[in-house]
Amino acid sequence: MEPFDEKGIATLAADDVSTADTTSPSTTDEIKEHPRYTRYLVIASCFTIQGLSCGVVHSWGVQQEYLANNVYKDEPKKIETLSYIGTLMFFSLYLWGMPAGWIAEVWSYRNLCFIGVVIMAVGQVLASFCSEPWQLCITQGIVFGVGIGLVFGPTSTAPAGWFTKRRGLATGITVAGVGVGGLVIAPLTEFLVRTTSVAWSQRITAIYILVLGTISCWFVRVPTQNTHRSFRSFNWREFKNRRFAVHAGMVFFVTAAYIVPYTYLPEFWVTHGISSQTASVLIAVANVASSVGRIVTGFSADYIGVLNSLVLSLGIACVSCLLVWPFATNIGVGVVIGLFYGFTAGGYWSVAPLAAAKLFGIEKLASNTGTFYTVSAVGAWLGNPVGNAILSGPGHGTQFLGMSIYIGVLWFSAFVMAVVNRASYSKRLIDIV
Repeated sequence: MEPFDEKGIATLAADDVSTADTTSPSTTDEIKEHPRYTRYLVIASCFTIQGLSCGVVHSWGVQQEYLANNVYKDEPKKIETLSYIGTLMFFSLYLWGMPAGWIAEVWSYRNLCFIGVVIMAVGQVLASFCSEPWQLCITQGIVFGVGIGLVFGPTSTAPAGWFTKRRGLATGITVAGVGVGGLVIAPLTEFLVRTTSVAWSQRITAIYILVLGTISCWFVRVPTQNTHRSFRSFNWREFKNRRFAVHAGMVFFVTAAYIVPYTYLPEFWVTHGISSQTASVLIAVANVASSVGRIVTGFSADYIGVLNSLVLSLGIACVSCLLVWPFATNIGVGVVIGLFYGFTAGGYWSVAPLAAAKLFGIEKLASNTGTFYTVSAVGAWLGNPVGNAILSGPGHGTQFLGMSIYIGVLWFSAFVMAVVNRASYSKRLIDIV
């Protein structure tokens, strides 16, 4: 007897799997064999792992601000080195996307995620014993980043295989874990740093990552596991496909832009007289908006089309950086930029894998998405350092104008590429694609 017969979230599971032309008959049969709560557990587990991993990345700005203004206050070179840590986490997340996607598809989503969770916990423990920024680059940046890279792609794509009619909503709820994780972890990190130390905040982070992550990994699975594929079966000629290359370029530009505001907005607000505690709250607001944006954008994709939702979210993110950020010098406008940027930039993460599924098929979603992430790793590496270099230039140290323009241009480039792929699918503006 299957539970959750009521309306509401149970509607998500009442999925007409026969309506998808991208799902094979065997996959459809496998989905029907499992009870409804299996799908809920997959979503909940992936949601939790996304929150634990990316929430720490989004909260790094809190620790960076504390270290820069207290521990390394009079050491500009060490402060500059700190700027690479967020970049290294983000870079590692993307660099491991392709092998993680393939390993998950040909071996096990569950086992791969468990390995990633253990590595994340080890990275935090090692970071807690570091006394120099370069050591944090290795532990917090690279080791922890590898762990994120192993779990991010599989948990982003696993729920999509369980749904067709409401695939957007399912994916949106899953990736909303990133925003919720940031909402919880950013204030928690700020509290721990203020009441204990950066080191103890990292140790406590390692504990809850290991406990909650291990439990969640047990429920990460897909309807079918294709064990007949291998790395040798990857077709590099895919990049000759214009849609494939354009989509990879879009992911590259978004990757370069996305994390920079989360890293530097706390410093921007503190520079303009807002307390570090209030700045952490404003980041939490952005994470709330990100969670809502992921769900709403995923839900809208089921009705107005995945590619349409993608274009819309990228366009608004561009506007928020170019027209709102330069004026966010007080709490009121800070809330506005947090809401606008968090909502639209977060919404991108719901529809990006769905767009890949629509353009290239659901069967290779994990490996294709991972490939896009790996290709865009260079963008992840360039994002924060280039922003920091612009911020260090004459006239930008207090206004952050150059940085906001830089981020806006990156989002605009991604927007243009999304429009190109949408137009290649259908040139009619009113079409639901």
